[in-house]
Amino acid sequence: MQWGELNNIWLIILLIIVVYLSITVFQWREKVKKTFADKELFPFVFPITSSRRYGIKIISFCVALFFIVIALMDPLFGERDIQVKREGIDMVFLLDLSSSMNAQDVAPSRLEKASKLISETLGQLGGDRAALVAFAANAYTISPLTNDYAAIESYLQNVNTDLISSQGTNYLNAINEAIKSFKGNSNSSKLIVLISDGEDNEDTLNQAVKMAKDNDVNIVTVGVGTLKGGPIPVYYNGYSEDFKKDETGSTVITKLEDKNLRKLAKDTNGEYIQLDNTQDALSSLSMYKARLNKNEIANSKTRDMNHIFQWFLGIAVCLLFVELLTSEYKIFNKKK
Repeated sequence: MQWGELNNIWLIILLIIVVYLSITVFQWREKVKKTFADKELFPFVFPITSSRRYGIKIISFCVALFFIVIALMDPLFGERDIQVKREGIDMVFLLDLSSSMNAQDVAPSRLEKASKLISETLGQLGGDRAALVAFAANAYTISPLTNDYAAIESYLQNVNTDLISSQGTNYLNAINEAIKSFKGNSNSSKLIVLISDGEDNEDTLNQAVKMAKDNDVNIVTVGVGTLKGGPIPVYYNGYSEDFKKDETGSTVITKLEDKNLRKLAKDTNGEYIQLDNTQDALSSLSMYKARLNKNEIANSKTRDMNHIFQWFLGIAVCLLFVELLTSEYKIFNKKK
Protein backbone atom coordinates (compact mmCIF):
# COMPACT_ATOMS: atom_id res chain seq x y z
CA MET A 1 0.00 0.00 0.00
CA GLN A 2 1.19 3.51 -0.82
CA TRP A 3 0.09 6.92 0.40
CA GLY A 4 -0.94 9.99 -1.57
CA GLU A 5 -0.83 12.44 1.35
CA LEU A 6 1.72 10.95 3.73
CA ASN A 7 2.41 14.43 5.11
CA ASN A 8 -0.85 14.11 7.12
CA ILE A 9 0.74 11.44 9.29
CA TRP A 10 1.40 14.12 11.93
CA LEU A 11 -2.32 13.88 12.81
CA ILE A 12 -1.48 10.60 14.56
CA ILE A 13 0.06 12.73 17.31
CA LEU A 14 -3.28 14.49 17.86
CA LEU A 15 -5.01 11.10 17.92
CA ILE A 16 -2.64 9.85 20.64
CA ILE A 17 -3.38 12.98 22.70
CA VAL A 18 -7.16 12.41 22.34
CA VAL A 19 -6.81 8.75 23.41
CA TYR A 20 -4.70 9.74 26.40
CA LEU A 21 -7.21 12.40 27.51
CA SER A 22 -10.11 9.97 27.04
CA ILE A 23 -8.43 7.34 29.26
CA THR A 24 -7.60 10.02 31.83
CA VAL A 25 -11.21 11.25 31.94
CA PHE A 26 -12.50 7.66 32.23
CA GLN A 27 -10.19 6.96 35.15
CA TRP A 28 -11.23 10.24 36.79
CA ARG A 29 -14.92 9.30 36.42
CA GLU A 30 -14.33 5.92 38.03
CA LYS A 31 -12.41 7.51 40.88
CA VAL A 32 -15.14 10.11 41.50
CA LYS A 33 -17.85 7.42 41.50
CA LYS A 34 -16.09 5.64 44.35
CA THR A 35 -16.47 8.75 46.50
CA PHE A 36 -20.25 8.43 46.25
CA ALA A 37 -20.70 4.77 47.11
CA ASP A 38 -19.05 1.40 47.45
CA LYS A 39 -18.60 -0.66 44.31
CA GLU A 40 -21.35 -3.07 45.45
CA LEU A 41 -23.84 -0.19 45.40
CA PHE A 42 -22.95 1.06 41.89
CA PRO A 43 -25.89 -0.79 40.21
CA PHE A 44 -28.29 1.11 42.47
CA VAL A 45 -26.59 4.52 42.40
CA PHE A 46 -25.42 4.31 38.76
CA PRO A 47 -27.84 1.98 36.95
CA ILE A 48 -27.65 0.82 33.30
CA THR A 49 -23.87 0.15 33.61
CA SER A 50 -22.80 3.66 32.63
CA SER A 51 -19.10 2.77 32.67
CA ARG A 52 -19.51 0.20 29.90
CA ARG A 53 -21.55 2.57 27.75
CA TYR A 54 -19.07 5.36 28.28
CA GLY A 55 -16.25 2.99 27.31
CA ILE A 56 -18.03 2.02 24.09
CA LYS A 57 -18.55 5.68 23.20
CA ILE A 58 -14.89 6.55 23.78
CA ILE A 59 -13.58 3.51 21.88
CA SER A 60 -15.91 4.18 18.94
CA PHE A 61 -14.90 7.84 18.83
CA CYS A 62 -11.15 7.15 19.00
CA VAL A 63 -11.25 4.38 16.40
CA ALA A 64 -13.33 6.63 14.13
CA LEU A 65 -10.70 9.34 14.45
CA PHE A 66 -8.01 6.79 13.58
CA PHE A 67 -9.79 5.82 10.34
CA ILE A 68 -10.34 9.51 9.49
CA VAL A 69 -6.59 10.10 9.80
CA ILE A 70 -5.94 7.08 7.55
CA ALA A 71 -8.41 8.49 5.00
CA LEU A 72 -6.68 11.89 5.09
CA MET A 73 -3.37 10.15 4.28
CA ASP A 74 -5.01 9.00 1.00
CA PRO A 75 -4.18 5.27 0.89
CA LEU A 76 -3.46 3.90 -2.60
CA PHE A 77 -3.83 0.26 -3.56
CA GLY A 78 -3.85 -1.54 -6.91
CA GLU A 79 -3.93 0.06 -10.38
CA ARG A 80 -6.53 1.01 -12.94
CA ASP A 81 -6.59 2.18 -16.55
CA ILE A 82 -7.82 5.73 -17.14
CA GLN A 83 -8.49 7.63 -20.35
CA VAL A 84 -6.42 10.78 -20.77
CA LYS A 85 -7.62 13.46 -23.17
CA ARG A 86 -4.99 16.01 -24.11
CA GLU A 87 -5.66 19.39 -25.68
CA GLY A 88 -3.05 21.64 -27.15
CA ILE A 89 -1.30 22.74 -30.32
CA ASP A 90 1.51 21.38 -32.45
CA MET A 91 4.51 23.67 -32.64
CA VAL A 92 7.80 23.38 -34.52
CA PHE A 93 10.88 25.28 -33.45
CA LEU A 94 12.84 26.35 -36.53
CA LEU A 95 16.38 27.11 -35.38
CA ASP A 96 18.74 28.98 -37.68
CA LEU A 97 22.17 27.29 -37.75
CA SER A 98 23.82 29.52 -40.30
CA SER A 99 27.32 30.66 -39.31
CA SER A 100 26.06 34.18 -38.54
CA MET A 101 24.31 32.74 -35.47
CA ASN A 102 27.76 32.44 -33.85
CA ALA A 103 27.96 36.23 -33.63
CA GLN A 104 28.30 37.50 -30.08
CA ASP A 105 26.53 40.85 -30.40
CA VAL A 106 24.12 39.31 -27.85
CA ALA A 107 25.67 37.36 -24.99
CA PRO A 108 26.82 34.68 -24.94
CA SER A 109 25.99 34.24 -28.65
CA ARG A 110 22.97 34.38 -30.91
CA LEU A 111 22.74 30.60 -31.06
CA GLU A 112 23.01 30.09 -27.30
CA LYS A 113 20.45 32.83 -26.70
CA ALA A 114 18.05 31.13 -29.13
CA SER A 115 18.63 27.71 -27.54
CA LYS A 116 17.86 29.12 -24.10
CA LEU A 117 14.53 30.52 -25.33
CA ILE A 118 13.54 27.13 -26.77
CA SER A 119 14.55 25.37 -23.56
CA GLU A 120 12.53 27.68 -21.34
CA THR A 121 9.53 27.50 -23.68
CA LEU A 122 9.60 23.71 -23.43
CA GLY A 123 9.51 24.06 -19.66
CA GLN A 124 6.13 25.81 -19.90
CA LEU A 125 4.42 23.46 -22.34
CA GLY A 126 1.59 21.29 -21.09
CA GLY A 127 -0.42 19.28 -23.59
CA ASP A 128 1.34 20.79 -26.60
CA ARG A 129 3.61 18.74 -28.82
CA ALA A 130 6.89 20.18 -30.04
CA ALA A 131 9.40 19.44 -32.77
CA LEU A 132 12.86 20.81 -33.53
CA VAL A 133 14.07 21.60 -37.05
CA ALA A 134 17.48 23.10 -37.83
CA PHE A 135 18.09 25.03 -41.01
CA ALA A 136 20.61 27.05 -42.96
CA ALA A 137 20.71 26.58 -46.75
CA ASN A 138 19.12 23.19 -46.13
CA ALA A 139 16.80 22.05 -43.32
CA TYR A 140 16.74 18.87 -41.23
CA THR A 141 14.36 17.54 -38.59
CA ILE A 142 16.28 16.92 -35.38
CA SER A 143 13.23 15.83 -33.37
CA PRO A 144 9.72 15.05 -34.69
CA LEU A 145 6.59 16.14 -32.85
CA THR A 146 6.70 14.72 -29.34
CA ASN A 147 5.72 15.29 -25.72
CA ASP A 148 9.19 14.15 -24.65
CA TYR A 149 10.56 17.61 -23.99
CA ALA A 150 13.63 16.15 -22.26
CA ALA A 151 14.66 14.54 -25.55
CA ILE A 152 14.49 17.89 -27.34
CA GLU A 153 16.49 19.47 -24.51
CA SER A 154 19.24 16.89 -24.98
CA TYR A 155 19.37 17.63 -28.72
CA LEU A 156 19.63 21.35 -28.01
CA GLN A 157 22.79 20.84 -25.98
CA ASN A 158 24.57 19.51 -29.05
CA VAL A 159 23.40 21.87 -31.80
CA ASN A 160 26.00 24.04 -33.48
CA THR A 161 26.51 25.71 -36.83
CA ASP A 162 28.73 22.84 -38.04
CA LEU A 163 25.72 20.47 -38.17
CA ILE A 164 24.72 21.84 -41.58
CA SER A 165 27.51 22.02 -44.13
CA SER A 166 25.54 24.08 -46.70
CA GLN A 167 25.65 27.55 -45.21
CA GLY A 168 23.31 30.43 -46.02
CA THR A 169 19.68 31.00 -45.07
CA ASN A 170 16.84 29.47 -47.06
CA TYR A 171 13.44 30.11 -45.49
CA LEU A 172 11.58 28.10 -48.12
CA ASN A 173 13.46 24.89 -47.28
CA ALA A 174 13.02 25.60 -43.57
CA ILE A 175 9.24 26.13 -43.77
CA ASN A 176 8.83 23.14 -46.05
CA GLU A 177 10.66 20.85 -43.59
CA ALA A 178 8.62 22.19 -40.67
CA ILE A 179 5.34 21.60 -42.51
CA LYS A 180 6.32 17.96 -43.02
CA SER A 181 6.20 17.57 -39.23
CA PHE A 182 2.51 18.54 -39.24
CA LYS A 183 1.44 15.92 -41.77
CA GLY A 184 -1.32 13.69 -40.41
CA ASN A 185 -2.13 16.09 -37.56
CA SER A 186 -4.86 18.22 -39.15
CA ASN A 187 -6.96 18.46 -35.97
CA SER A 188 -4.52 20.67 -34.09
CA SER A 189 -3.51 24.30 -34.49
CA LYS A 190 -0.12 24.57 -36.16
CA LEU A 191 2.53 27.02 -35.05
CA ILE A 192 6.07 27.54 -36.30
CA VAL A 193 8.47 29.45 -34.06
CA LEU A 194 11.28 30.59 -36.32
CA ILE A 195 14.36 31.88 -34.51
CA SER A 196 16.88 33.62 -36.74
CA ASP A 197 18.93 36.74 -37.32
CA GLY A 198 16.81 37.43 -40.40
CA GLU A 199 19.40 37.17 -43.16
CA ASP A 200 17.90 35.82 -46.40
CA ASN A 201 20.73 34.71 -48.64
CA GLU A 202 18.50 32.81 -51.08
CA ASP A 203 15.69 35.40 -51.50
CA THR A 204 12.99 32.81 -50.70
CA LEU A 205 10.91 34.82 -48.24
CA ASN A 206 7.86 35.33 -50.46
CA GLN A 207 7.76 31.66 -51.44
CA ALA A 208 8.00 30.66 -47.78
CA VAL A 209 5.05 32.92 -46.92
CA LYS A 210 2.92 31.36 -49.66
CA MET A 211 3.72 27.84 -48.50
CA ALA A 212 2.77 28.69 -44.89
CA LYS A 213 -0.54 30.21 -46.00
CA ASP A 214 -1.38 27.25 -48.22
CA ASN A 215 -0.91 24.91 -45.25
CA ASP A 216 -2.75 27.09 -42.71
CA VAL A 217 0.34 27.53 -40.54
CA ASN A 218 0.96 30.48 -38.22
CA ILE A 219 4.55 31.68 -37.87
CA VAL A 220 6.00 33.54 -34.90
CA THR A 221 9.40 34.94 -35.81
CA VAL A 222 11.99 35.65 -33.15
CA GLY A 223 14.79 38.01 -34.06
CA VAL A 224 18.11 37.41 -32.33
CA GLY A 225 20.96 39.87 -32.73
CA THR A 226 21.38 43.63 -32.83
CA LEU A 227 21.00 46.26 -35.53
CA LYS A 228 24.60 47.30 -34.88
CA GLY A 229 25.71 43.74 -35.46
CA GLY A 230 29.00 42.02 -34.78
CA PRO A 231 31.71 39.89 -36.38
CA ILE A 232 31.29 36.16 -36.98
CA PRO A 233 33.77 34.01 -35.04
CA VAL A 234 35.53 31.26 -36.97
CA TYR A 235 36.20 28.18 -34.86
CA TYR A 236 39.12 25.78 -35.14
CA ASN A 237 39.00 22.64 -32.96
CA GLY A 238 36.25 24.22 -30.89
CA TYR A 239 38.08 27.49 -30.24
CA SER A 240 37.57 30.91 -31.86
CA GLU A 241 40.82 32.06 -33.41
CA ASP A 242 39.65 34.58 -35.97
CA PHE A 243 36.63 36.30 -37.54
CA LYS A 244 35.04 35.63 -40.91
CA LYS A 245 36.50 37.72 -43.76
CA ASP A 246 35.07 38.75 -47.11
CA GLU A 247 36.82 38.63 -50.49
CA THR A 248 38.73 41.84 -49.75
CA GLY A 249 40.00 40.56 -46.40
CA SER A 250 37.70 42.78 -44.35
CA THR A 251 35.92 41.41 -41.30
CA VAL A 252 32.30 40.53 -42.06
CA ILE A 253 29.76 42.25 -39.80
CA THR A 254 26.42 40.48 -39.50
CA LYS A 255 23.38 42.51 -38.46
CA LEU A 256 19.86 41.63 -37.42
CA GLU A 257 17.59 41.84 -40.48
CA ASP A 258 14.30 42.26 -38.61
CA LYS A 259 12.51 43.53 -41.74
CA ASN A 260 12.45 40.01 -43.21
CA LEU A 261 11.25 38.46 -39.97
CA ARG A 262 8.52 41.06 -39.47
CA LYS A 263 7.18 40.46 -42.98
CA LEU A 264 7.18 36.69 -42.51
CA ALA A 265 5.23 37.00 -39.25
CA LYS A 266 2.76 39.62 -40.50
CA ASP A 267 1.90 37.76 -43.70
CA THR A 268 1.18 34.50 -41.84
CA ASN A 269 -0.98 35.99 -39.04
CA GLY A 270 1.89 35.53 -36.64
CA GLU A 271 3.88 37.90 -34.47
CA TYR A 272 7.41 39.24 -34.43
CA ILE A 273 9.32 39.05 -31.14
CA GLN A 274 12.66 40.70 -30.48
CA LEU A 275 14.88 38.45 -28.38
CA ASP A 276 16.52 41.01 -26.10
CA ASN A 277 15.32 39.70 -22.75
CA THR A 278 14.56 35.98 -22.66
CA GLN A 279 11.72 36.30 -20.13
CA ASP A 280 10.02 39.09 -22.09
CA ALA A 281 10.25 37.05 -25.30
CA LEU A 282 8.94 33.98 -23.49
CA SER A 283 5.98 35.96 -22.15
CA SER A 284 5.13 37.32 -25.61
CA LEU A 285 5.30 33.85 -27.13
CA SER A 286 3.09 32.39 -24.38
CA MET A 287 0.45 35.09 -24.85
CA TYR A 288 0.35 34.53 -28.60
CA LYS A 289 0.13 30.77 -28.17
CA ALA A 290 -2.74 31.19 -25.71
CA ARG A 291 -4.81 32.87 -28.42
CA LEU A 292 -4.65 29.85 -30.71
CA ASN A 293 -7.41 27.28 -30.68
CA LYS A 294 -6.51 24.21 -28.68
CA ASN A 295 -8.00 21.02 -30.04
CA GLU A 296 -8.00 17.48 -28.73
CA ILE A 297 -4.88 15.98 -30.23
CA ALA A 298 -4.55 12.83 -28.15
CA ASN A 299 -6.71 10.34 -26.34
CA SER A 300 -4.61 7.73 -24.62
CA LYS A 301 -4.68 5.29 -21.74
CA THR A 302 -2.52 5.53 -18.66
CA ARG A 303 -2.37 3.62 -15.38
CA ASP A 304 -3.12 5.15 -12.04
CA MET A 305 -3.35 3.75 -8.52
CA ASN A 306 -6.75 3.31 -6.88
CA HIS A 307 -7.67 5.74 -4.10
CA ILE A 308 -9.35 3.73 -1.31
CA PHE A 309 -9.73 6.47 1.32
CA GLN A 310 -13.52 6.26 0.98
CA TRP A 311 -13.58 2.82 2.65
CA PHE A 312 -11.80 4.12 5.74
CA LEU A 313 -13.99 7.22 5.75
CA GLY A 314 -17.10 5.02 5.57
CA ILE A 315 -15.98 2.95 8.57
CA ALA A 316 -15.29 6.15 10.49
CA VAL A 317 -18.81 7.47 9.79
CA CYS A 318 -20.37 4.21 10.99
CA LEU A 319 -18.37 4.32 14.21
CA LEU A 320 -19.39 7.94 14.80
CA PHE A 321 -23.05 6.84 14.48
CA VAL A 322 -22.38 4.14 17.06
CA GLU A 323 -20.85 6.77 19.33
CA LEU A 324 -23.80 9.10 18.77
CA LEU A 325 -26.45 6.43 19.34
CA THR A 326 -24.80 4.95 22.43
CA SER A 327 -26.60 7.07 25.04
CA GLU A 328 -25.43 7.27 28.59
CA TYR A 329 -28.24 7.98 30.99
CA LYS A 330 -29.34 7.36 34.56
CA ILE A 331 -32.75 6.36 35.97
CA PHE A 332 -34.29 8.35 38.80
CA ASN A 333 -37.80 7.57 40.00
CA LYS A 334 -38.25 5.18 37.05
CA LYS A 335 -37.56 7.95 34.56
CA LYS A 336 -34.62 8.27 32.21
